[in-house]
Parts: sequence; structure tokens; C-alpha cells
Amino acid sequence: MQRKFIATTSLFLLPFFLSAQQPGRHQLKGRITDAASGETLVGASVYITQLNKGAAAELDGSFLIRDIDAGTYRLKVSYLGYNTLDTTINLDQDLKINWQLHSNSRIDEVIVTGKADGESEGSAKKSEQHADNLVNIISARAIQLSPDITVGNILQRVSGVSIERSSSGEGRYAIIRGMDQRYNNTLINGIKIPSPDTKSRYVPLDIFPAEIIERIEVNKTLTPDMEGDAIGGTVNMVTKNAPEQPYLNASLATGYNQTLLNRKYDYFPVSAIQKQSPYEKNGPGYAAQPSDFTRDNLNFQKKTMLPNILGSLSIGNRFFRKRLGIMLSASYQNTNKGYSSNFNPDDYQEGGLLYIKNAYSRTYSAQSIRTGLNLKSDYRLNNNHKISLYALYCNLNEAQTRLTTDTLQPAPRTMPGTGQIWYYGRAKYQTQNIFNTTLQGDHKFFNDHLVLNWSAVYALATNRIPDWAEYEYDGGYYTDPATPGTPPYQHPNVLQPYNRSWWYNTDQDKTGYIRLSYNHKLAGIPFTLTAGGMYRSKHRDNHYDNYQLRPIADPGKSNQLWTDIYHYNWEVFNPYGSNADANNYTSDEHIAAYYAMLKFNIHQLEITGGIRSEITDQSFATNVPVTQAAKTGKIHYSDLLPSLNLKYKLSEQINLRASYFSSISRPSFFEITPYRYQGDDWNEIGNPYLKHSTASNIDFRFEYFPRANEQVLVGVFYKNIHDPIEYGFSFINKNKVYQPSNFGDATNFGFEAVYEKYIRNFGIRTNYTYTNSAITTTKILTKIESNGQVSAPFFPEEKRPLQGQSAHIANIALLYKSVKHGINAQLTWQYTGRRIVLVSPYYDFDYWQKGMSIFDLSAEKTIVKHFALFAKVQNLFNAPYTVYINQPPSNSIPVSNQVNVPAGKTLAQKDYFGQTYQLGLRYTL
Repeated sequence: MQRKFIATTSLFLLPFFLSAQQPGRHQLKGRITDAASGETLVGASVYITQLNKGAAAELDGSFLIRDIDAGTYRLKVSYLGYNTLDTTINLDQDLKINWQLHSNSRIDEVIVTGKADGESEGSAKKSEQHADNLVNIISARAIQLSPDITVGNILQRVSGVSIERSSSGEGRYAIIRGMDQRYNNTLINGIKIPSPDTKSRYVPLDIFPAEIIERIEVNKTLTPDMEGDAIGGTVNMVTKNAPEQPYLNASLATGYNQTLLNRKYDYFPVSAIQKQSPYEKNGPGYAAQPSDFTRDNLNFQKKTMLPNILGSLSIGNRFFRKRLGIMLSASYQNTNKGYSSNFNPDDYQEGGLLYIKNAYSRTYSAQSIRTGLNLKSDYRLNNNHKISLYALYCNLNEAQTRLTTDTLQPAPRTMPGTGQIWYYGRAKYQTQNIFNTTLQGDHKFFNDHLVLNWSAVYALATNRIPDWAEYEYDGGYYTDPATPGTPPYQHPNVLQPYNRSWWYNTDQDKTGYIRLSYNHKLAGIPFTLTAGGMYRSKHRDNHYDNYQLRPIADPGKSNQLWTDIYHYNWEVFNPYGSNADANNYTSDEHIAAYYAMLKFNIHQLEITGGIRSEITDQSFATNVPVTQAAKTGKIHYSDLLPSLNLKYKLSEQINLRASYFSSISRPSFFEITPYRYQGDDWNEIGNPYLKHSTASNIDFRFEYFPRANEQVLVGVFYKNIHDPIEYGFSFINKNKVYQPSNFGDATNFGFEAVYEKYIRNFGIRTNYTYTNSAITTTKILTKIESNGQVSAPFFPEEKRPLQGQSAHIANIALLYKSVKHGINAQLTWQYTGRRIVLVSPYYDFDYWQKGMSIFDLSAEKTIVKHFALFAKVQNLFNAPYTVYINQPPSNSIPVSNQVNVPAGKTLAQKDYFGQTYQLGLRYTL
């Protein structure tokens, strides 16, 4: 691995060893910038007419022309959209000249600036510099050149952000400054969107293809006009805006996953899946029959899948004398992936010992089809009034096969290679989609002193998992205790009961926003006074239908033996399904918010502060019998959320920031219902007594922007969280259950640093975040007494980090750009330090993810005008996802899947996802 890394890195270092200046000749160098903004004009041309020789500005705006004889020369300095500078120089020694070019565009300056903010990396830095709050922005150009294809993976490049991955290894949820995904919210064009997730509020970010996004903003502090349920921060995805001139960007790519080059894909026909359950199809009085359940979706076949196909298209322009602007974006990603997992869940043994009962080995095959459509249009009635319409639709279809062998570690296992083995085959097809449409108005009155903004929003998120099916049979290799030393014999494969489930849920939002701003001067001090409000009506429907199929014993036998899925006879144990289950519920939420905000400047000090009030009403109704507790419920609470953001400009390039804000985190609808669900490994239940979380947050940051595309950011933060919500284990009637709970108050503080620098063709982009969170909770512990007896349980307190928080997060990107040769390349390293991924009810039994390093590579080469080839490699060295329990296993027989495990630890999980390769062609107008 080290040799591969050295060889790869050498590609970036080789151009440093170019030949030196020839003796007796001179060189001309300097930097080219925008005269108005100071932004470096990467790619601007410097041309010596007599010599037919020139150079282009590099990443830092610098240019260099070597080996020029002494003399007088005519120079032309040009850049598209700028007035050409035509001048004469006398060269009798090495010369350095900096040139500033003036835009020749007649388009309104504000419009030009807005477009630049959405496209270039330099202007994204300007937006960070001038923002009222602390924000990190990823520009459209950075997204395009990134190795990543989804928003979830792109976010791992942001300072202080790590990601929680799906079972396929894709980044799904953002963890901001060590705060679990529940403490962050997700916005589209500044509007909060609902989630298609079956259980939570947080939005799966792997549903969004990166190509339709113009920029991603990670807000780490809040102002009063921002929704308050963001203790960690917010992720705002701004879709591509209507351009001021014709715009076209299209790409087509293909690729493959390394795992599927090494083995076949385990395929099942999605078309065989029954979209509706027997209950949905035939009504509540229908008794399901064995014939109502198809077998074809469990008939797994080995198959060589076609290569991945990825395509995107963005096209836009303005019409009717620039009054109407339209941008249409579309993305399609059809990707196949194979991956594997070893999983060994703990089974606590009296006396504080760790015992492993199950050792799972799983192979996965998954096909993901991701579609994104974006429409963004606006109509300028005149210079003071504009109406906009935004619409976004994203869809993710995933067909996943999981084949499992579960080797039981206790008896009848007598040595490695023996024991009872359970075999599972699972077919799961899931569809998630998000639709958001926003009608928005922007109006100016009284010479722009009074500004009115309003938005009317409808959003719908849906999730459907039809006919989630799994078969199971057990067998294995046993030894005969009566005749030691004889070879193990194969036990007959005996069929077991299994479930067929249908999940369907929707989240629907209807939201209105209004904002009124008055800006003027008082005693020479400019100020803006803003007042506004929001009202959201959210409705959620959750449907769950589960059937248990039990095998019918073979004639004359006590059980049925497995041959294949088509010779499996079963009866329906619960023919009427599970409509009376608490997983069937409806829920409503009404949020009213009001705020007042004042922004003013006193010399170099900018102050933005105010207060926000949010009133929350939640209610739910389940389908459980009226005799069961918490069949219905109502919750009401209100919060006052003050905030203050201070920015002091030491110079045009340096800011000092300080901020305070209060924020909250609401439990999800699913969590507060009395649901019961049999998970893969534990029974899960809801918690109707769950409280919402509140937090106080303090930030300080130093910002230095030496050039338009360079920055140095250094900051510290502190959070005090009351009633944080985490998933953990509880005991109900002596049964261990997994549920959301308030485990006590917590603190979270840390340090962030960002550095981005360019020297000619080379650049480095790096960030590091240290986070330290702490929460003290009661755990369960028993000990073995001196007489060999197990003590009664006692409950010591244990201090630990918050679930999902890594002490260390780092990113380094080595960048190379040659304007002359049309080359962009980057090698990236992303490190996520060890963190708790599962909170145990037992003392010192938490599950810890090992620190994880991932290398990615991407490159782009212009081949002819408007056309470029690009390549991406994700997970270059096939880094595994590894989880340990900090206890050794107490099993008398060596536990499976424990190769090269550090002393004193037990391997709980190890997943390999393989490399993913992509090669494509891009056209840009």
C-alpha cells in the first residue's frame, strides 16, 4: 500500500523537477487578477507578439515566461469577458509585473457576482468571507472535479464533517462537529425538506446526485432567520441557477466496482416483487394464502452485470430581454456494487465477560439507480419585483441481495470448522424519493429601503420497501462426542420460519415563509431590521405489513428439509397481516416560528443578532388496540432561541468572528410512538416519553483570505446539550431492547483549522478538526466474587463521547492544474478517527469504529475545445470499515472472524467495499 501511495503521489511532484532557466536570458512573471474583486483569473493569457510565445495564469493567478532575450516587446493580456490589455515592455533583466483586468460585460454587477458565487471556488471563498455567520462552501467547480458522485460523499471533504455510511459504504448522513445526524438539518435552496427515512427526520444524502448541485453550504452557526433545529449545523444544497447567458454542461461516464471484477453479482429479478401486500391488495378481511407470496424474488442467480452508466445534463438561458431565466438539470446514475461484511455481535455474560454467540459472514450485491431533476426559473417583472419557481425531484431505487452464513459459536461447536450454521438469503428492493417545489417572491419598495420576501412550499418524501423477503435454513458440521477424533459430518439443512414485510411511509410538508426587512442609516450607522415568520404543517403516514411463513413438516418427519426455494412448502401463521401493529400510525406536526433580527455596522464591526421563537405541536395515532398504552399521544413545547454573530474586519482580508446561538433537536415521529420491531440483531421499541434536546453554542474563528481562492481559517467551538437523544439498550421486563432515550446532559467542544494554498500549478487543500464531547450515563455491570459466584447487578456511571463523534477528522487534497495543457488532477486523503457507533447498556462494552483512512483520485483533461475526459477512483486502497469492542472474547473455542485482532479486543464488524472506477467525457459550452 505504501509503494502504491508513493507512486501515485509522485505524479503530482514530477513537474517540480523541470529544467531551470537557461543562462543569459530573462524571465517575465507576475499575477493577473480582476480589477474589481481581486479574484485571480485562472487561465488568463499573457502573449508576446514578436516571439509568438506566452503563458496562462495558474491556480494562484501567476504566470511565468522563461528564456526571453533582452529587448522591447509588445504584450497582450487577455481573458474571456474582460478588456484586453495591450502594452509594451522593455526587458533587460528578470521582470515581475502584476496586471488587473476590467470586465467588459454590460450585465448588471450584482447578477455577475451572484453567478460567480455559484460557480467558481474563489467566489465561494468570498461568500464565506462576507457571510453573517460561520459557513463553509463547496463550489460547483470543486464538486465537478471531486472524486465523488453524491452529495453524501462530497460532504466528507468539509472541515469538521464526517459521514455515516450505508451498508454499501456510500456516505449517507453528515455528522457535523461530532454531532450525530439527528442534530443537523438539510435544506434545498434554503428550504428545509422532509425525509423519506422509515424512522428518522434526517435526510439520506446519498439520494442526491452531485451534478445538479451548484454549491453546498454547511452553516455552523445560526442567525434568527434560520430554523432552530440544528445543534450541529445545516447542510444547504443550492441547485443550479438560471444563467445570464446560454449554458450547457453535459457528461457521460461508465465504470465498474472492483469486487464485481473479482466475483459474480448475486441477482434477483426486481420485476418479480409484489408491490402490494395481501392486505393492501384484498382488504382487511382477507386471509392470506401461501400462493399469495412469490418465490421468484428469492431465486438468486450468479450474473455478470453490465458496466455502470452515469450521465448528466444542465442547460439554461434567459429569454424575453433577460426577464425570464430557466435552468434545467438532470442526472442519471446506474451503478452496481459488491461488498462483504463479517459481523460478530456481543452477548453479555454474567460476570462482566464478553461472549460471542453468532459469527455472521455476509456478501452483498446491490444495484442503485439514482435520478435527479431540477427546474429553477425566475421572472423579473421589473428591477424591483421578481417571482421564482423552484422544483426538485430526486429518486433512489436500490435492489440489494444479502447472502449470510451464521456460525453459532456455542455447542454443538467443538472446534473451528464445526458447529451449527444458519443460512439466509435476503432480497430487498427500496425506493426513496424527495419532491420539493417552491414559489417565491422578492419585492423592493421605497428605493430598496423596504424588502419583502415570501415563499410557499410543498414538499413530499416517500419510501417504499415492498416484499422484503428472506429465507432461512440451518445445518452445519457436527462432531460425535461418543467417538472423539472422527471427522465432522454434515447436519441436514432444516427449514426455519421467516417473514415477508411491506413498508411504506410518506412525509408531507406545507410551509409558508415571510420576511420583511428595512434598511437605512441612524446617526450615520447603516442598519437592517428584519422581522419574519414561518408556519409548517407536516403529516406523516407509516404503513407496515408483516407475515410470518412457517414451513410444513415433510410427511413422516418432524421438520422440512431445504432443497431450493421452489420446493419450500409453508403456511401463513398470521394470515391477516399486522395492521394492528404500532408501526402503523399517522402523525402530525405544526411548527410556528417568529423572529426579529437587527444587523448593523460600527466601523469595522458587523453585528447580527436577535431572537427566534419556535412553537411545536406533535400528535400521533397508532393502530394498536385501545387497551394498549400510548395508542395516541400529543406533545407541546416552545423554545426561545437568541443568537448573536459578531464579525470584526481587521483588514479587507482578515476577519475575527464570535457567535452565540441557542438551538434544538426534535425527536422523530417514529421514535415517540410505541412501536416494536424485530431487527436483524435486537428488538427495537419506541419511547413516547422522549424529550426534545436543547443546546447553547459558542464559536470563535479567525479568517484570512490572502487571495480569492486561498484561505486560512482557525476556530474553536463549545456546545452544552441538554437531554441529547441517543439509541441505546434498556431492559423491559428483563428483556434487552434497543430504543431512543435521553441519557443525560452532554458537552462538546473542539478546534478547527482550514488551509488552502496555491503555488503556480500546484495546490494543497487541507483541514483538521479536533472534537471532544462527553456524556455520563449509567451502565450495567456484574462481577465474579471471590467465591466464584456472580454478583448482583450494580450500575456504575461511565463517561464517554457522544455516539458518532470522532476526536480527529482530517482531509488533505494535493491539487495539480495546468491551464496550458488543460489538466486538473487531485489526490485526496480523508481520515475519520475512532468513534462509538453503538452504545451498549453494559459497562465498557460500546462498539468503537477504528480510525479509517480513505484515498481517492480524480483527474480531468481537455482534449479539444469544449470537450474533456475525466476519471475518478474511489477508495483507492480498499480501506475496510472496522469496529471493535474493547473486551476480549471469553469463549472457550476460538471465535470465528478474529484474524489479526489487537490484544484485549474483539472484532465486531469488518466490511470491505472495493474500489470503484469511472471514466467519462464532459462537454461544457
